[in-house]
Amino acid sequence: MANVSKINGFSPVKHLNGSPYNGQATMYAHSSGDATALFVGDVVKLVGSGNAQGIQYITAATSGGAGTGAAAVGVVVGVVNTKMDPVTGKMTNGSIALDTPQYVPASTEQYVMIADATDVIYEVEATTASSAYTFTAADVGLNANLTAGAGGSTATGNSSFSLDMNDSGATATLPFKIVGVSQRPDNAMATTAVKVLVQLNNSQFKGGTGTAGV
Repeated sequence: MANVSKINGFSPVKHLNGSPYNGQATMYAHSSGDATALFVGDVVKLVGSGNAQGIQYITAATSGGAGTGAAAVGVVVGVVNTKMDPVTGKMTNGSIALDTPQYVPASTEQYVMIADATDVIYEVEATTASSAYTFTAADVGLNANLTAGAGGSTATGNSSFSLDMNDSGATATLPFKIVGVSQRPDNAMATTAVKVLVQLNNSQFKGGTGTAGV
């Protein structure tokens, strides 16, 4: 059976030592001056300032030029509703629609939860700049870039980020390292829409230089 393409960003699944990812995350802030929206599954990077409460600002990561990628800090795993202020403990008047997809619109001040541990392993679909890519065993161990796609879905709140195998190889500055393939019956290798396991190769918490792929 062919794999089903479902591009929805990067999803944390476990740590490098094999222990499961249990939802641990750190709160960051998205600035009202940031014209890029954020969705669950987006890769993000630190920016050079924080908000009035001293919470670090982040923004969506970008792929950079061929063979390069800006260092990143982690992946969006949750969005705090704008009616809630987890720092002051206050909540503005009005109800919260619990069935409304949670994402951060462009130019909106909002808190987000980021999986930022440097040893987290993420699952992501392997593509060529969001188009179909046939993944093979020889790709395991390489480094690869990310691609943001056409933009996240305001209907689901999910990211359009994927792993860009069109820009992959041994280059140390590529942002992700491929450590394997998700082992399950609906994820056959040597075909398209393969869900692969990656680790952040150049974390902003570890110098941002990365190591060469193999």
